[in-house]
Amino acid sequence: MRNRIVLLVVTAVLLSCVTVVPAGAAVRYVRIGTASMGGAFYPMGNALAQLFTDKLSGVRASSQSTGGSAENCRLLARKELELGLVQSATLKEALAGIGQFKDGPVTGLRAITAIYFMPFHVIARKDANINSVADLRARDFQAIHQSQQETYEGLKTGSVQAHIYATGAGSAQITDVMLTGKARLLPIDGGMVKSIMASNPEFGRYRIAAKTYPNQPDMLDTFAGSAVLVARADLDEAVVYEMTKAIFENLPYLSERHAYFEQTNADDATVGIVLDLHPGAERYLKDVGAI
Repeated sequence: MRNRIVLLVVTAVLLSCVTVVPAGAAVRYVRIGTASMGGAFYPMGNALAQLFTDKLSGVRASSQSTGGSAENCRLLARKELELGLVQSATLKEALAGIGQFKDGPVTGLRAITAIYFMPFHVIARKDANINSVADLRARDFQAIHQSQQETYEGLKTGSVQAHIYATGAGSAQITDVMLTGKARLLPIDGGMVKSIMASNPEFGRYRIAAKTYPNQPDMLDTFAGSAVLVARADLDEAVVYEMTKAIFENLPYLSERHAYFEQTNADDATVGIVLDLHPGAERYLKDVGAI
């Protein structure tokens, strides 16, 4: 009798660990390629996996540590992933078969949405009399090669007059420089952005909101690269539609799990995207008037 009771208890414990799916219902497993565990992609992939598993019926998603953007492209092409996070510049190389993809272009990829952005910041000391990017281009400056930390210290002390750098809006290093009151951030006008985008489609128009930094009262026009959620082209359109919908209808859920999701929004969904949208994502973005 005692052995029978123990067996019943063990069986009950085992059953409690099993996901029970209604008869006839198919479970769709979604693998999300990220990067190393120390980077931003890994926790972001975890957040997306939790979202899809929690909010979408019949979906079981998991994030996988990988070698990053380039490997994610190859794993998607080999159908070893369903989704992957990829930098827009890497997508450009993958489609063209250049850079890290000299062995040939990658096919079978579609975009869902840009997730976060790396806008270009043009920062100049006020005493350098640089009031626009045109001023910067007209001056005969000497380029120097040093660490980012040395550059930002130079902007504070005066040994560096200007710096151009792509980084997330709200960068702590740029905030530190702007707190001194000795530097200004310069907008990049629309004509220049259009010219840059014409030959560099991995970039898109972007605006840094007013008061993102100390002593920055106005919005700044610029351009940005992006981190893109990429899907296999053969994923079911209805499933991708529901995934896209889940992302944009649960941004607070995602932002609680990683701050970069605070940048995700439907209006900027195509910034820096160099490949076609997945039909499911395209349909959702059209439904909400984003494209």
